[in-house]
Amino acid sequence: MNAKTVKCPGCGKPAAGNFCGHCGTPIVTSCPECEAEVKPGSRACQECGASLLPAMPKQWNAQTIAPWAAILIAMLALGVALSALFGQSGGAPAPAPFAQSMSPAVPAPGQMVDLASMSPREAADRLYNRVMAASEKGDVAEALRFAPMALQAYDGLGSLDNDARYHVALLHLTTEDIKGAQVQIEMLRQSAPNHLLGFMLEHQIAERAGKKDGAARAYKAFLAAYDAEMAKGREEYQDHLKSIERFRAAAQAGMAGKR
Repeated sequence: MNAKTVKCPGCGKPAAGNFCGHCGTPIVTSCPECEAEVKPGSRACQECGASLLPAMPKQWNAQTIAPWAAILIAMLALGVALSALFGQSGGAPAPAPFAQSMSPAVPAPGQMVDLASMSPREAADRLYNRVMAASEKGDVAEALRFAPMALQAYDGLGSLDNDARYHVALLHLTTEDIKGAQVQIEMLRQSAPNHLLGFMLEHQIAERAGKKDGAARAYKAFLAAYDAEMAKGREEYQDHLKSIERFRAAAQAGMAGKR
């Protein structure tokens, strides 16, 4: 007995049996969703409306591939930067411009770390710590090598909190980008006019420029704001408490010498 001929829902040509002889599309007789009986050749189930057409393969083109390619390139670039953290770098000795300004959020350079578990912020802080550690050792070459990577990592975070702005300002100072550091100081001022980290940055800039009066003003303003600011319990103050206390001691000594 000849099988009933129906119109194939895939190619539209006459077909008989369970599969189309032209394109191989299954000739559906029951809905795969609700199992209701359907007329062969139907494009949708009359009971639940489920499509009876064969699934179309995903079409890959420039528009669908481009976003994935961009993500892959970014991940590879970050991987290269992070893997370099475990390498060895040399450089000529020089006075360390920053002392112990590293972030406690991630392990210091040289400590074991699970890179796969790091967030973008942790990766940025990791690079920042590498720059600060190199600066403290006087390894200018290594500090300048990693500073641009760290700045790019922070830039990729979008909005920055006060702690990150302090990090970015110090990175700019490492590369002698005074204007870049001043931009971050201004952002700190918008958040808190008497931000202690802002005074610390202003003192460094004045010292670099040989402006003793500017450095003294930063000392004085820092000491005047210290008690009220520390009482606010800002998280970034706790993160950099050692640096803040060292700066306070230096400010007190410096102002005492002017009396």
